[in-house]
Amino acid sequence: MKRRRIKRVMLLNPPNIVWKGKDRKRVDLPIGLAYLSSVLQMEKFDVMGIDTLLDGFDEEHEAQDGRVRFGLSDEQIKQRIQEFRPDVVGISSMFSKSFTLAVHMCRLAKEVDPDIVTVMGGNHASTLPEQSLRRSEGMLDYVVIGEGEFTTGLLFRAISKGYDLNKIHGIAFLDDNGNAVINPPLEPIYNVDILPWPDRDMFNILEYSRIAKPHGDDLMNTPYTTFLSSRGCPFKCNFCAAHNVHGRNYRPRDPDDVLDELEFLVEQYGVREIHWEDDNLTYDRDRAMAIFNGMIERKLNLSWCTPNGIAFYTLDREMIERMRESGCYAVWAAVETGDMESLKRIGKPTTMQAFRDFIPMFKEQGITVKGTFLYGFPWETRKHMENTFRFAQELDLDYVVFYIATPLPGTELWDLSLDKYPELASPDFDWEKLQFGLSNMEVNGISKEEIQQMRKKYWLKVNWNLDEDQEAPDGK
Repeated sequence: MKRRRIKRVMLLNPPNIVWKGKDRKRVDLPIGLAYLSSVLQMEKFDVMGIDTLLDGFDEEHEAQDGRVRFGLSDEQIKQRIQEFRPDVVGISSMFSKSFTLAVHMCRLAKEVDPDIVTVMGGNHASTLPEQSLRRSEGMLDYVVIGEGEFTTGLLFRAISKGYDLNKIHGIAFLDDNGNAVINPPLEPIYNVDILPWPDRDMFNILEYSRIAKPHGDDLMNTPYTTFLSSRGCPFKCNFCAAHNVHGRNYRPRDPDDVLDELEFLVEQYGVREIHWEDDNLTYDRDRAMAIFNGMIERKLNLSWCTPNGIAFYTLDREMIERMRESGCYAVWAAVETGDMESLKRIGKPTTMQAFRDFIPMFKEQGITVKGTFLYGFPWETRKHMENTFRFAQELDLDYVVFYIATPLPGTELWDLSLDKYPELASPDFDWEKLQFGLSNMEVNGISKEEIQQMRKKYWLKVNWNLDEDQEAPDGK
């Protein structure tokens, strides 16, 4: 690409697709973009952030096959772009299901001004950079691979000064001959304490509390906000794509820095609740205890929950007690399966006994425990799935959600599934269907339709002892 001055940067969280009767609208502050905003401003770029989901939460647009798009309309987004006149529009594509709309955002930017540089980051683009560029049909100029806080600024300066882009680690693009250039990744940010705190002002932190539709459903007090105290998970669950951006190195923030940010949120915005988004909040026991003890000692009076789950194999009774004392009122247990073979094959470093042991301890402390389960892995038979549904009934959980095993790019499950389902690799594959609430594959003679039906059947049965032709309680 020709040399171009980069000064004004728009960061855009795209609209989303929900499937009628299968999922619901949710919106949380895009903390990854908020971190990127802080770093780019530190590097003297003029930044505007737009969360189209937040600003257009009540706007719905019918799509195809029972899909509904929500968020700002195309015309509203183009108007925002026209008003800010950015040199670059950066789009987040955290999930494969959002890739199509993320590319559409690139197209809208090019319609406003063909010279606008378009950049995409997140799990999907990081994992399939060449395919992302080619499927955009010229609308996407660059992919930032992995953590983008430092790579993005390097890219913008290189474009501004006409430097050789082949030397910028962590980016992908198509050269003048249409050949894919995928540079080696930049090293992960090992010392995450060097990062500034996320720019929550850019995305109007208090407005998320007005809408009050966080992705985990739990919300006791407002204002609330999402929070990240560590990056990376060292474990290798075969269905998890989180490592595609943050890697497998566990990189925790210093407890004092975490506590200082929490205190700032309380004082600056009156925040009363925190939703931890760490992949593994309690992996380092001493650090977790230091954070919980510090919340008590500083009298932060915050309620908190773990919508991204918590690793039960890291827990003990003392930690659970300290969690409650520091404000914990709800946790999500990522149980995944009730079948021994499946537990072994997915590679999750836990035992089913851990859930039998620790769920009662949480309940003793008055902490709500909700559970998530996966079924429909390519090797599973009806017996495997029945074991999972039975285990969900056995555990004394306050609420249960069943998800369908979904092969995400960059996971072992993806590689395993390609042999059986080569259509996943088709250039025409509909990425919007690749989400945990939808059945995309027949599994060992069990049809896609039956696998989908199981989800509702056991959700009703386990949570409320209802038949599948009955309705769930209001609001569920």
